[in-house]
Amino acid sequence: MKTIQLREMESNPALLKEVVEVLEKGGLVCHPAPTGYKLVADLGSPEAITAMLQAKRRIGHAPALVFLPDARWAEKVAETVSPEARKLMRAFWPGPVTLLFAASQDLHPKVRKPLTKAKGWLGVRVPEDPVCLTVVRSFGRPLLVSSANLAAKHGAHSLAQVKKNFGRSLDLLIEAGDITPAEKSTLVDVTTSPAQVIRAGAVPEEKILAVLAG
Repeated sequence: MKTIQLREMESNPALLKEVVEVLEKGGLVCHPAPTGYKLVADLGSPEAITAMLQAKRRIGHAPALVFLPDARWAEKVAETVSPEARKLMRAFWPGPVTLLFAASQDLHPKVRKPLTKAKGWLGVRVPEDPVCLTVVRSFGRPLLVSSANLAAKHGAHSLAQVKKNFGRSLDLLIEAGDITPAEKSTLVDVTTSPAQVIRAGAVPEEKILAVLAG
């Protein structure tokens, strides 16, 4: 496992290029985010997705969060993007609002099937955190994202715990010390009409409802 210090990556574009190269080869990367360290892998690579699920020991209840470089990619990963979803995307992306979509049939079956088996949907957003956004935009395609903890366990905020749990699985780790977790994103189900707030989070429900009513 290769490690890169976040402060070094921010000042050295060549290191960011290394991160992208790992992802393009189907490798597993871990980087810091506001709510803790995140595992990321190429959504378009069945091999990369399998590697993440095996690392998480979570085949039965797969992670189903996707980061997009920008909102235009929603058409590629979602079966349908409703007018309500478009309102929320315009208002809150990049930002901490995760929209729950039915997965596109255009996704590779070996990607779509394990990721939607547990809940039937994908959580999708364009992140606003500089590290998350830089990585996904530099990669240029959607990334599957999951907290860097094992199933039913905590530890994604602790660098030492992340190394202990995933040291043998990761191809590259971007280090930023321990993380004090921020508030989670707000989850909105846009597979129904009207859309429904499933989990309150960083963006208050009232703001979501105001945009939907506008």
